[in-house]
Amino acid sequence: MTPEINRIYNVNHSRKGKFTMRVDSVTVDWAHGQVVDGTAKAMMNYNVKEAGDPITVRLSHCQFTPIPSE
Repeated sequence: MTPEINRIYNVNHSRKGKFTMRVDSVTVDWAHGQVVDGTAKAMMNYNVKEAGDPITVRLSHCQFTPIPSE
């Protein structure tokens, strides 16, 4: 599934774990956006992303579940 721009998704990433993300842009391989809730884990502490931090994820490593808009 290719995420839509300006939507919020629950993301299950094979390396970063589970977090919520607002998608700002999408390319062939990548989704760019901002962490809305949760923590995107990483091997190195300086790469851990918290709510409000920008994030880029590889589409092939993620499963995106849209959060219904209110």
